[in-house]
Amino acid sequence: MREIRLATHGLPFFIENAAQEPLWFSERYGYSSMKRSTRYGFLLALRKARRTGVRAGREEGESLLEFALLLPLLSMLLLGIVYGGITFYNYAELTNAVAVGARTLATNRAALTGPPTACTLAENAVTSAAASLPSPVVVATPTFAGSSTCSALQLGDAGTVSATYPCRFTIPFLGINLCPMKGTGAGTACPYAYCISSKTTVYIQ
Repeated sequence: MREIRLATHGLPFFIENAAQEPLWFSERYGYSSMKRSTRYGFLLALRKARRTGVRAGREEGESLLEFALLLPLLSMLLLGIVYGGITFYNYAELTNAVAVGARTLATNRAALTGPPTACTLAENAVTSAAASLPSPVVVATPTFAGSSTCSALQLGDAGTVSATYPCRFTIPFLGINLCPMKGTGAGTACPYAYCISSKTTVYIQ
């Protein structure tokens, strides 16, 4: 009995009994003088190759299963990031528009009785500054801490400008809305299902 190594794989086999060599074995591996591998050496290599293939297929199946389980969570995370980004952009635009309206209110004491009054000018300024938002902004009538009114602003009094905008920050597949303000019905400060709001207080100049 002698050991040889196949040129294609380098696997050891033991050859004996030259009279019973399988023809396909000699032709496949190019050893015309090879007679017959022992059952142990050949079957051992064959079983090892089969076990390796089964293990690879099993690992691939486990990876697909893990991906299928994680896919809904990844989708929720991705859509949450998208909706969160949109909501944050809308809030930034709303805050900037309200600040513009507050500055308009603070610097238009000379408008007095109008028309338009300082309050109307402030509301129009908010609407114009929020023109980039796809839905209309709901602007509340400015309020004052002292005795000022929209037609009679008092120097040094504090005036507050506020506005709301529809919010659609819903967690996909769960239906949970993370918007901070729930709607209060038509004709109110938040006529939508959910809203984001912003307000700015300034002193009348």
